[in-house]
Amino acid sequence: MFGRVPAARRMTTADPRRLAVSVLGVGAAIGLVLLLQGLWNGQLVQITAYEDHAGADLFVAQSGTESILGDRSAVPLTALAELAAIPQIQQADPVHIHYTVFDLHGEKEFVLLVGSDPGGLGGPWELSNGRQAQTVGEAVLDRTFAEEHDLEVGSEFQMGGRTFRTVGLSEGTRSWMTSLVFVTADTARVMTGGGEVATFLLVRTAEPDEAVAAIRARTGLDPIPPTTLAENDREILAGIMEGPVLLMIGIAFAAATLVVALTVYSGVVERLREYGIVKAIGAGPGRILGLVVGQTVFIAVAGSVVGYLMYLGGAWLVGRLRPQFWFSLQWRQLLVLAAAAIGMGLVAAIIPARRLGQLEPASVYRGW
Repeated sequence: MFGRVPAARRMTTADPRRLAVSVLGVGAAIGLVLLLQGLWNGQLVQITAYEDHAGADLFVAQSGTESILGDRSAVPLTALAELAAIPQIQQADPVHIHYTVFDLHGEKEFVLLVGSDPGGLGGPWELSNGRQAQTVGEAVLDRTFAEEHDLEVGSEFQMGGRTFRTVGLSEGTRSWMTSLVFVTADTARVMTGGGEVATFLLVRTAEPDEAVAAIRARTGLDPIPPTTLAENDREILAGIMEGPVLLMIGIAFAAATLVVALTVYSGVVERLREYGIVKAIGAGPGRILGLVVGQTVFIAVAGSVVGYLMYLGGAWLVGRLRPQFWFSLQWRQLLVLAAAAIGMGLVAAIIPARRLGQLEPASVYRGW
């Protein structure tokens, strides 16, 4: 007894060069969508890296503060003594956050200066080399930022009219917009003339709900969870850039749809004679539709795999050339796009499938 002939696979792979071009075309379109989506996700991750890794359960801020990007907070250092008297609080440290510009090799660099107490909360969370800043005049730079400007541990640079020495290199502390520069709290106060105030007081507690109520009652300040600050900062970024980015992703997705549709449609139309022969030897409408769907799913799935590989290669290349740009993708987004690619192909197969349904088997013998 003979098994069923895998006609869909054989028709798809009959012309390897055409198949390769089709899969590469679909993959390139899908890879572009993934790169744009991954870049946007990466920006959202970058913009909240400090809140996500500062090590604090609460950011105690001036009343009315909602974000790091959009608001200026000033908290008196005397509040530290009040926080120390709250039983639920295990640790409280000041942090000074200020934007500044300094010259490196004739280039203006916009950086976020972060001043914290040595060994306290709010300093660099991962060092690839060196140590944290301990005294005035020491600084920790992001590793990729330092490499870009030929700086290393022990190098000196000018910032705010003062000479600083690089004592450490941090990881994951740079975004497309700015780089974090970590100094001591005393250094930050000297540079900004901030006096006896901090931007935030970072609090560690095992009982955040009770601590929030106690902090408000005792100090009148606003204790904010880092997740809330991060979400508000992402909303600020989205308000500025989300529209244009989503438009570009939409255009790329439309292009991917057209590529998949054109690939599937042209592949079916060019094989009308083969389909006519299959129909002439007794294949019903369901079998013909199955052939079309089988080719469509094969090309869409193969194109999705190639597109993901192109995304990985593109993200790696951009990361090497422009390390300030991060990429991030979730598996859910990959699965949604793969399903969308298959859906595009199925929609594109409707027209040729209808044409095949109207095809007269005898026509293949008339040499049309």
